[in-house]
This record gives sequence, structure tokens and C-alpha cells, in this order.
Amino acid sequence: MMPAAIAYCHGQPGGPAEWQANAPAGLMAFVPDRNTPATPTALAASIAAHTAGPITLIGFSLGVPMALAVAAELGERVEQVHLIAPAAPLALGDFLPHMAGGALFRLARDRPALFGLVARAQGLAARFAPGFLFDRLFATASGNDRQLRHDPAFRAAMAAVLRGGLGQGTAGFIAEVRTYASGATPPVGPITAPIHIWQGCADSWTPPAMAQALAASLTGNVTLTLLPGCGHYGTLRAALARLAG
Repeated sequence: MMPAAIAYCHGQPGGPAEWQANAPAGLMAFVPDRNTPATPTALAASIAAHTAGPITLIGFSLGVPMALAVAAELGERVEQVHLIAPAAPLALGDFLPHMAGGALFRLARDRPALFGLVARAQGLAARFAPGFLFDRLFATASGNDRQLRHDPAFRAAMAAVLRGGLGQGTAGFIAEVRTYASGATPPVGPITAPIHIWQGCADSWTPPAMAQALAASLTGNVTLTLLPGCGHYGTLRAALARLAG
């Protein structure tokens, strides 16, 4: 059997360059750009067309709901699923008060038109001043994300992610955040592949309670690994390093 190809569902705000900014050198993946809205069926078709053989499907943060829906669409082609720092469905618990980005999700839920204006302003910042937007996003960094925030290489890489993703269009970001905030996550059919959840103990963007609730809600072969000291992107980097090893 040929080695499993990797398909990666990036977070939001994010983009295809998120993989190169955080994955170990030499670990390759197909990363569809979700900054243009796409249904799980369309995304699954794109992944199927760009990969051969069995697939390892990875979702990060707000990419997790889509990764689960895509895993169900792809069925037996998916060999394993890895959910990293998952944004679990809000219906699973009272998470918003404990999320660093909770105010933005409440805005998307309660005042969607105003949220759209804020998101478009963020898009302009991502295009013309990505370093400024990076500083705003990482103002609430926790765990080892605090060190990453001051790493020049990481700052430059993530600024490029913001410019190439949110800076090129906000439609996908707006649609995903509004859908997530409303509690209407994509429908998920049966998933036969093993599901592994990776969660940072110091993650303030998607707190550990979210990963624990998600693990309890899923059926089948589900495991949860807690990573002490890891923040949001620290969890992504640590999980990908373990998968590469």
C-alpha cells in the first residue's frame, strides 16, 4: 500500500501557506484554499482529485468542522483523521466566555452585518499591514505561543499567511465564522477512520474543554492527546512534528 497522502484543512484566518509556516521541513500536504466558500462535497472532490491512494486528513482550529465533514464524504479513502486545537461545536458547551476570540464569535452571532464590516476591515489590514494584524491576533497569545509571537521567522511566515489568505478575500472567513458562531456546523456522516485529537493545555483560543467535549461526542476509535504548555499554534507545530516523526 502506498503511503497516505496528507490533506490539510487550514484555520481561519488562514490559508494554504499556513502549512509551510508550521509543518516540519519536507512534510508535504495538499492544502485547499477555503478563503473562497466551498461545501464539504466540493472540498472532498478537490482533495480526491489532488491525491492518490489512502489519505491522512488533518484539520486545525476552525478547519476541524470541515475536516470532519470531508472525512465522512471521502469514506474509506481516509486512513486516519487528526484534529488539532479543534474549534468544537458551540452546542457542546458554554465555551465562548473562555475563548480569547469569543467576542468576535458573539459579534458574528448577534450582529452579523457589523461582523462583516469588521472582517472586511481585517482583510484590508491583512493585505496592507499584516504585521499589525498579526500583533492584534497574538495579543492574547498563551503558552508557548508567547515565544512564537516574538520569533522573527514565525512572524514573517504568519504575516505572509494573513496577506495571502484573508488579505486576498474575506468571503470564506465571513461564511465560516458566521456558520460556526450560529451553531450550525456542517453535517457529519459516519467516519470509519481512527480520529486523533491534539490539544494544547495552555491554548486560550480553543480551550482544552472544547477538545474534551468533542472527543466525548464522537463515536468510533477516538483518542485525545494533551500537550502541556502548548498554545494554539504551538499545538499545531508540536502535533505536526510528532506526525512527521
